[in-house]
Amino acid sequence: MTDLSHSPETPETHAERLIDGLLRGIFVIRLPLAMGVLSVLVLTLSDQVLEVHRVLTQERAQVALHPHWLLALASLIALSLVLWQMARQHAEFAAEDTPGEYVVPHPLCNWVLRWGPRLVAMLPLLGAALGIWLSRLPNLDGAEMPDSLAGPLKIIAQLRKDFIIGSVICVALAAIVFVVIALFERNLTPHGSSRARKLAIFSNWMLFPLVILASIILLIRDPVHLPQTLGSIPLFALWMVNLAVLTGLFARYYRIFGVPILGTLIILLVCFEVFGLTDNHQFRHKQADIQRPTVETAFKSWLAARKDAAAYRTAGKPYPVYVVAAEGGGLYAAYQTAKFLAHMQDLCPNFAQHVFAVSSVSGGSLGAAVFAGLTRSLATNDDAKPCLDKLADRGNFETRADAILSRDLLAPVVWGGLFPDFLQRFIPWPLPAFDRARALEYAFEESWRYGADSKRSNPLSGLLFDLCGAEASSCLTGPTPALAFNVSNIETGMQMVLSPLDFTSIGPPWTSSAKVFDFFSTGVDPVDMPLSTAVGLSARFPWISPAGWYAFTDPNEKNLGEKARKRRMSFVDGGYVDNSGVATASKLAQSLSELIAKEPGAPSVEIKLVMISAAWIPFERFWMDTPDNKAQSDLFTPFVAALATWQGRGYTTQYDLAADPKPGFKILEAGVYYNFMPLPLGWQLSSLSRSYIDLFKGYPEKCDQTQLDRSLESHAALANSYINRANCVAAEIVRDLTPTAARLMMPAITPAR
Repeated sequence: MTDLSHSPETPETHAERLIDGLLRGIFVIRLPLAMGVLSVLVLTLSDQVLEVHRVLTQERAQVALHPHWLLALASLIALSLVLWQMARQHAEFAAEDTPGEYVVPHPLCNWVLRWGPRLVAMLPLLGAALGIWLSRLPNLDGAEMPDSLAGPLKIIAQLRKDFIIGSVICVALAAIVFVVIALFERNLTPHGSSRARKLAIFSNWMLFPLVILASIILLIRDPVHLPQTLGSIPLFALWMVNLAVLTGLFARYYRIFGVPILGTLIILLVCFEVFGLTDNHQFRHKQADIQRPTVETAFKSWLAARKDAAAYRTAGKPYPVYVVAAEGGGLYAAYQTAKFLAHMQDLCPNFAQHVFAVSSVSGGSLGAAVFAGLTRSLATNDDAKPCLDKLADRGNFETRADAILSRDLLAPVVWGGLFPDFLQRFIPWPLPAFDRARALEYAFEESWRYGADSKRSNPLSGLLFDLCGAEASSCLTGPTPALAFNVSNIETGMQMVLSPLDFTSIGPPWTSSAKVFDFFSTGVDPVDMPLSTAVGLSARFPWISPAGWYAFTDPNEKNLGEKARKRRMSFVDGGYVDNSGVATASKLAQSLSELIAKEPGAPSVEIKLVMISAAWIPFERFWMDTPDNKAQSDLFTPFVAALATWQGRGYTTQYDLAADPKPGFKILEAGVYYNFMPLPLGWQLSSLSRSYIDLFKGYPEKCDQTQLDRSLESHAALANSYINRANCVAAEIVRDLTPTAARLMMPAITPAR
């Protein structure tokens, strides 16, 4: 009989043993390896994370040893060491599980168990290096660039080497970590693994848990300022360290007692989520006796209270009325909206008292709320005052808006999502204080303090209906515009408007405009809520922010008392239906024009719809971009398609209205051109992104009426076109609000041209 044990290996058998050895080694360290790969993905894939890298790079370019940069590096090094210890522990467990002398199926497995933990330790720093490299902006020196883009291009040129330096530093630190770990393990070899085991026990079960516990306690006491001080990357690293330590602990208990704690927790998490036992996302609200005026009643009172109306009657000019549509898009949309409106207020002291309402979505809602809050504190409904031709520097309103919206709103969200709300997933009793949406709302409230007079109340932490007062009287007699937050209702799939005004009367049979569905139009008694909650409700984009809900008594069963059934409505980002805010704004503008037309003896009014948006121009962009024919992943296609259609619907709404305008109002568009310098959909902006958005805030003295049409030569030329369009919109508003000035006869500035 042939002795098979001594027969020569065939190539196929050798290859199989190689693969078997590799897979066995990887399987042993699978958890720390997966966490390392996760850290790489998180640090490289998201546009918002790339923007965080830009923020850190700009800070380091200004101050070489900037605390945020050092904290980010230190946190990633700590994560690297924890992943190494975790992987080394798993490798040693595998050795102990083999009886007698350490025997493995193939030497490759032994190599993986020896070198794998060292390589895993490099992953977080290598992920950061790749993220910094991907966040750099393209070299635009060789292209012909218009002078209007000189500011951001200069910043890009200055930062080019800093992105390279940042990547090199992270790669160098990864190599140093690898070498130090290798030397450390080699020096411990003569003493056996017991010494390393003692060190691991001290660090894993004493040092790191104490650091984590202390950090979480401090973060709970200060859920906004401390996360902003640390930054998003250290918070993510702290969460990963916490996860690694707990996973290692669970693995140890499984070896000793045979209890699969980790698997049990995952099963419980899924069950709790499926049955809704962890839903702590009821938005903050309180019952209140609120009377809201209808849009028609409010507009009549508002128009009658305008103190500068006499100047227009004397000049024989119609009274300008603005309805603003503020598009969604996270912090960049908030910044764009607030800066444009604040800049116009600094140019024209009467501007705010001509803005009847702002229809907003998501980030645009935050910008609208900031502007409205500033007008409540600083503007007045006053006699006619001439506009300035230009501003030598930022005015008071713009400076304050910039200070409020230059804060890091991302870090509190990261903290809220990774710690309290993550813990809630394993607790089958809803704890509202753990809701991550509240972390964002608190960040909104705290940001106000950086640009407002400390002696005045904070409107973002105040109640929604307090901004306009009882029956919206302060907005109707003062300069503060009425806010109309667009939200999407999950139960019906409809967009609804949350406002101090009652929008139920807009639509048939009262007006010929399309229907607007009011937040309380179903007969639900209005409830009050913090203004920050109303803003956040408009900006809840799962999974970043969860759907917010509230329960109420069925209005058809109120007479049954305690036996009446409870109903529940849930809301997400208004951008799910229309991200532009234009759908509601156009219906409002049309309704106001019809009201004026049928009112006998009504004053002469000119209504203009100002669309503050990001210009997508999807088809033009498609033909200008370099062809991208790579295959689409079935895994990511649904998410990419959802995001693209979300943006496309907003553009389509604007374009359709511009191409087929309704009678009674004129359309203006002041849009940031997005595709020249893509802006992140998130809650932190670099100063580079802010400087780019500033180009589109409208400089009336630079308007060139001969260049209003879009240039399709390049992205740079298109950006220059939109900068000029914003300048001309500002010029038109300046002429509108100077009663003695000749009217600026300018064609409509819309996406259709």
